[in-house]
Order: sequence, then structure tokens, then C-alpha cells
Amino acid sequence: MPFEEESGDIPQKKEIKKVSSQKSIFESKKADAAPSQKSFEEKVQQIAEKNNNYKTRAADLAVQYKKVFLDKTLPQNRNVFSEEIEKEVLTKMVNLAIEINNDPDEDEGMGSLGWITLLLKCQFHLRDRLNELEYKNLQIKKELAELKKTSKVDADKKDA
Repeated sequence: MPFEEESGDIPQKKEIKKVSSQKSIFESKKADAAPSQKSFEEKVQQIAEKNNNYKTRAADLAVQYKKVFLDKTLPQNRNVFSEEIEKEVLTKMVNLAIEINNDPDEDEGMGSLGWITLLLKCQFHLRDRLNELEYKNLQIKKELAELKKTSKVDADKKDA
């Protein structure tokens, strides 16, 4: 019969090899992959402190930038110190953006994104200011036109 085995054909069990007493390379990876609760909390604390430091520095630089941005000194009236302050603020802003962008714990591009957001807000401020100046200019033109009409009427009355 095809499924019956003969007693002499039973395969012999092979001897099991001895396993090495050395630790597996995977065990060390496993130990590295599972940090202790304390080390995890320390790392979280370090990242939180770093993020607070970034936020504090960014807030200080944003205030400095806003001060420079809202300065109404004409270019011809600026001195060397104000120009140096502008360069210093911009340099610090760029350096902070680079630092945040290179931080592995931050999302990619977050440093640049923060400053881009600030610049867009400044653009909205400029838009509002331009609209206000345009409106005031239009009002002045209307008043001037009315004054010309009344002065012309007054001059015509004197001639008559």
C-alpha cells in the first residue's frame, strides 16, 4: 500500500546542535528599543525645555522684528546703529530657523514656517496701512476738488 511505511524506512532523528550561550544581537537591539520609564521621562523633559527655549527666543525676536518693522524713520535719516540692529535681528531669526529646521525632534521646516507666518502677518499689516492711506488720499483729493470749486465760484462772484 502506498501510505504504509515499512518499519526499516523510519528516518532517524538528527541530533540537535547546542545553542551558543552568547547573547543574540537582537537582544541588545531589544534592550535599546525599550527605554526605561525614567529615561523616557528625561527625554520628554529635555524636548519640552528645548521647545520652550525655541518659543521664548522666537517671541523675543518677533518683538524685536516688529519694533524694527514699525519704525517710521526715513531711509535717509537712519543711522549706522539702526541698520546694524536690523541686520542683527535678521541674523538671529535666520539662525533660529536653521536650528529648529535641523532639530530631529521638530517637524521638517517648522523654523522657516514660523518666520514665514510672521512675514505674512506683516504683509497683512502693510495691506491695511496702504488701504487706509489710499482712502485718506482719496478724501483729500475730494476736499481739494471742492475747495477749487468754491474758490472758483467765489472768484466768479468777485468778477461780477
